[in-house]
Amino acid sequence: MSLFPTQQWLDAYRREINESAALDDVGVGWGVGSNGDVLIVVEDLPLSETRIGDLPELVFEGVPEKIRNDIDDVTLDEAPELIDDGVREHFPPVSQDLLDQLEFCVHEGNIYCYIGLENGKCPEVEILDGPDDREVNAVLEAEWDIWQAIIDGRPATSAVLGGDLSIETDGPFGPQTLTVLQLLGDVAADVATTFMFEQSRRSMPDLVLDEAVRQPAAFQKLAYRQAALTSRLFSLF
Repeated sequence: MSLFPTQQWLDAYRREINESAALDDVGVGWGVGSNGDVLIVVEDLPLSETRIGDLPELVFEGVPEKIRNDIDDVTLDEAPELIDDGVREHFPPVSQDLLDQLEFCVHEGNIYCYIGLENGKCPEVEILDGPDDREVNAVLEAEWDIWQAIIDGRPATSAVLGGDLSIETDGPFGPQTLTVLQLLGDVAADVATTFMFEQSRRSMPDLVLDEAVRQPAAFQKLAYRQAALTSRLFSLF
């Protein structure tokens, strides 16, 4: 299980992208000769409200009980400053990486996740040190709980229509762009994920909207995928 949002999760996400047959089909030509990369912005992380003791057990698995008792009430925004190297050496790699990420990669409560995309494949992913570290084609912004809902299966289209997910692109927002971005949400749901923060219950109107868009979105993705396959077939003659 990969912890979201961390570099560990991004690495697992990259593997799922590269194994996606659907992205292979609809991503043909994407980012070839141009920038097709994507920036995922995970906003408003609840660092000051979340204690070390609130995190999933896997984060500090194997840490001596005395150390756990000493740090359980430390909040995540305090952790990088209060937990020194002498304590961190007792932590498993996932929690050491998490503390480094909290210290160096969180900016005003946000995390910036770079997704390299070219021709249906993902050559690189990275938690950035800052929002302007990489030039990208598209920026997808949402609060942390919206991303968790998408990873949990909420259609990205529903999040956009509900005003929870914003998308900005440098190029035209055509069928391929829409389909690729929808598939990125679908693939995220394939990652075996443990959420760092407890997910709140979603409202009934949101759930109704999810179901209303799920089938049309699936049809649109299928139609574009079939068109891409047909185009590729005719290009052979």
